[in-house]
Amino acid sequence: MRLPFTISLLGLTLVIAGCATHPVTGRSQLMIMPEDQANQMAYQAYSQMAREKPTLSASDPASQRVQRITQRIVPQAIRVYPQAAGWQWQSLVFRDDSINAFAMAGGKVGINTGMLNKLRPTDDELAQVIAHEIAHALSGHTREKMSMAMTQQMGLSVASALGGLDSQTAAMAQQVATVAIDLPFSRRMELEADEVGLLLAARAGYDPHAAVSLWRKMQANGGGGGPEWLSTHPDSGNRIQALERAIPRMMPEYRQATGR
Repeated sequence: MRLPFTISLLGLTLVIAGCATHPVTGRSQLMIMPEDQANQMAYQAYSQMAREKPTLSASDPASQRVQRITQRIVPQAIRVYPQAAGWQWQSLVFRDDSINAFAMAGGKVGINTGMLNKLRPTDDELAQVIAHEIAHALSGHTREKMSMAMTQQMGLSVASALGGLDSQTAAMAQQVATVAIDLPFSRRMELEADEVGLLLAARAGYDPHAAVSLWRKMQANGGGGGPEWLSTHPDSGNRIQALERAIPRMMPEYRQATGR
C-alpha cells in the first residue's frame, strides 16, 4: 500500500536533489548528471570525431578565423559561468559540406566548412553561430537532456542523486549519452541559446543585428527544406521576430564593448 507514496517521494527527492538554476535566464533545470562526467563524455566524443572526420589544419585561414572569434567569446562565457574557466576549450573546422555547427559540453566547438563556404558569413554573423552554440554548452543543455533521459529511462536511486553516480549508474549513463547528445534541443533550449548567444556575442563586440541577417541567409540558402543547422531549430520566422525583439536589449552591451 505504501509503494505509490514511496515512488512519489523518490521522484520528488530526485528532482529536488538535481535541481539547478540557469545562470542567465534563471530557469529551473534538472541536472542529475554531474558536470564533470558530462564533460568527459563530450571530450571523448569530440576526440573520436576529430580522429574520424577530416579537419582543416590549425594554420588554415578558416581555422584561424574561427579560433579568433571563439577566443573573443569564451571570456564572456566565463564571465557568465565562472566554472567554464576550467573547461578544455577547443575549436575545429570539419571538412563537411553541410551547413552545421555545434558545441559540446565542456567547451568543444565545431564548425563545418559548409557553414563557411555556402553562407559566407561576416565575422559578426559567424560570431552569432559560435556564440549560439557556446550558449548551449554554457546552459548545460546536453547535460540537461542526459539528466532527463536518466530519470525517464533508468530510475536513478535517491543515493545516486544525492551522492553522485555509482559505477553501475555511470555505465548506464554512458549508454544514453550518445542518444541525448544526438537528439535535437527543445524549443525552449533553442530560444534560451538565442538569448544567451546574443548576450555573449554583444559583450564580445559583435553586432547583434547580425543574428537576423544570418538567419535570413540560412533561409535563402536552404530552399524548401533548409540546411541542417536550420532544420534542427524551431520556426525560423518566429525566431527572427524574437531576435529582433531582443536586439534593443543587447545594444547597450555591444556599445559598451565597442565604444560605439
